[in-house]
Amino acid sequence: MYRIMFSDLDETLLVKHHVPEFNREAVIKARQNGLKFVPCTGRPFNMIPEILQELDAYDKEGEYSLCFNGGLIVENKGGKVLHFKGLTYSKTKEVFDFAKDLDVCVMVFTLDCCYLFHADEGEIQRKTEQKAPFKVVDKYDMSFLENDHIAKILLEKNDMDYLKEIEKQLPETVVECCSIGFSSGRYLEINALGVDKGYGIRWLVDYLGYSLDETIGIGDNYNDVEMIKTAKLGVAVACAEDDIKALAQYVTTLDYDQGAVKEVIEKFVLDDQG
Repeated sequence: MYRIMFSDLDETLLVKHHVPEFNREAVIKARQNGLKFVPCTGRPFNMIPEILQELDAYDKEGEYSLCFNGGLIVENKGGKVLHFKGLTYSKTKEVFDFAKDLDVCVMVFTLDCCYLFHADEGEIQRKTEQKAPFKVVDKYDMSFLENDHIAKILLEKNDMDYLKEIEKQLPETVVECCSIGFSSGRYLEINALGVDKGYGIRWLVDYLGYSLDETIGIGDNYNDVEMIKTAKLGVAVACAEDDIKALAQYVTTLDYDQGAVKEVIEKFVLDDQG
């Protein structure tokens, strides 16, 4: 019996940055049947309040969110931080300096804000639509963040081939000391070493006293790989790349905008409970 389900947001649960009604109804029905539903995202917590409202989980005790790819774990009631594992300033700056002359938008996330350097209009529009707290910084200088709590750094360009080439060029001191992944077909994400969605799942499952045998994890992209591998039932959305699908125990027949999350809930949660 599955008692807790972890779901990626973009290209999994959401359609145009919102929870569609068919997914919302399925999640609420599953919760009424005893399932705990946990958003598991690369986004910060302050970017998902509207999504939590749509899931009827906003500011509620006993409801949880995994953010920054598992680097931040929050109980939704009062935004209570249960666990945070971020990047050091020195390691973030190493990546920041490496990216200075690259054709990318550089995004540094703190607990409170997303700072955009070399910002492009597409990313500004995306952050606006996501209702993200963000600031565009004209000067390529991150020294003002030296004493802040940095969660991760992203290199953004809507060209995955280019980002994968950049990954090959990252300094060994970054590769050896950070977790590196890709998401949404546009981001090269760099978190603290050991931080990924699988890490976040294990931490919260242990905190709540559940078993990994009671978990479902559903996602579509490379930053979801460790979630899919860690959960007892790892699910890949129909739009996922073939190498991600190969890691999953189940691949949805429906795509994210057709009800992939609803499909999994109905098949493995509601049917299983009669």
